Amino acid sequence: MPRVVKRYSNRKLYDTNTSRYVALDDIAGMVRRGEEVEVTDNETGADLTAVTLAQIILEDERRRSGLLSLSLLRDLVRSGGSTIADVTSRSLEAIGEIRDAAGRRVSEIVSESPMGPAIDEVLSGPRRRIDEMQKRIDLGIKTSLEHLRNHPAIGPELERVEGGLREIEARLKSLLSTEGNSQAGSSKSDRDSSGPHPS
Repeated sequence: MPRVVKRYSNRKLYDTNTSRYVALDDIAGMVRRGEEVEVTDNETGADLTAVTLAQIILEDERRRSGLLSLSLLRDLVRSGGSTIADVTSRSLEAIGEIRDAAGRRVSEIVSESPMGPAIDEVLSGPRRRIDEMQKRIDLGIKTSLEHLRNHPAIGPELERVEGGLREIEARLKSLLSTEGNSQAGSSKSDRDSSGPHPS
């Protein structure tokens, strides 16, 4: 049976098991300990668990300041129906392309310099360390995403949110195509009505 936390209109959270008010950090601790927590609106009984967990993630991000890059967060908001994994994959590809372009440019500079071999020797050690670090970062991000997807509380919610976003995106596309067709039809009828009229 889940631990029920009620959210009041003043945004206070009340743990019904311990009969005391709790903070988001307390709920985060419960979830991290493996407890099943359900947050409900005290007046309506609406399930606010997903919203509360999202707030916890937001607070963690705010404290860590940079757990996820600003550009990645923007891409997540802009992407609509794309999955988090797709956005992360595209971000990692972009990072790789930038790194490769920078590496090519450094190689060009080194090859043009009379001190090229010496500079190349100096740069090869840090390059290897950067490549190794990038591989560890990539693996860490992929592992984190897998953990999020496989987490019993977060994974299904991510799938539900992604499904909702795909549905909204499909509706928008449908509306835009309907609007485009109606505009094309109205401009055709405008042309027909403005043309010469035989008498």
